[in-house]
Amino acid sequence: MRAKDMSSDRSLFQAFVNPIWIAQRGLWREIQVLVKHVSPEKGQTWLDVGCGERPYSALFAAASYIGLDVQASGRPSAMKRADVTYDGKRFPIAKGSVDGVVCTQVLEHVDQPERFVLELARVLHDGGWLVFSAPLFWQEHEVPYDFCRFTSYGMQALFERSGFDVIEIRKSSGAIEALAQGASVYAFENLQLPVPGFGRLITLAVCGPIQLAGVLLQWMLPDRGDLYLDLVILARRRSEDGAV
Repeated sequence: MRAKDMSSDRSLFQAFVNPIWIAQRGLWREIQVLVKHVSPEKGQTWLDVGCGERPYSALFAAASYIGLDVQASGRPSAMKRADVTYDGKRFPIAKGSVDGVVCTQVLEHVDQPERFVLELARVLHDGGWLVFSAPLFWQEHEVPYDFCRFTSYGMQALFERSGFDVIEIRKSSGAIEALAQGASVYAFENLQLPVPGFGRLITLAVCGPIQLAGVLLQWMLPDRGDLYLDLVILARRRSEDGAV
């Protein structure tokens, strides 16, 4: 059920109409912080790999923005607004031709992660930016195209092996928020009846209170930071001589 399209409204009210509000709220917050850090500007070209419905395109309004998506995946074609499609192996983008890449919630759907990250590095020029996210704690989704999960340590090692310097790693939620989001998804997916509108009722009466309680308890209780929904990463393409 992991939707990549983000509602422009991330208010508390959305917890009662969106069963994955915690996840989308956290992702938007952390990705927005990192995009502001790199400040995409006029004259730059940014590539959105696995763009889906372009949930973050507004953050790149000042730059030239290209949406790239795979031809075959677990998402319907109607949920892809790509400018360019590819075969799942090699991007039809010239080496070193883009200033930045954004890639969100895609890596888990890639059966050869290292090869995929090397492609991200290939299309970036030396010093080019990468804004990236991937889940740690989430149900299987877009099956059968769901292959892997990475910890923060595994993710950093993967990027460093592939020609990137990792500048910052952020986590989109705390442990209690992650557990509350899991409970909300469970309720929405499993407590269903074949009655029109019943899903909206479950979201309102069950998912909303669970999600708000999770956010409140996350604020009140201690957290070691080792259980979370998603990693959000800022990295930079290393030059051939090793400089950033």
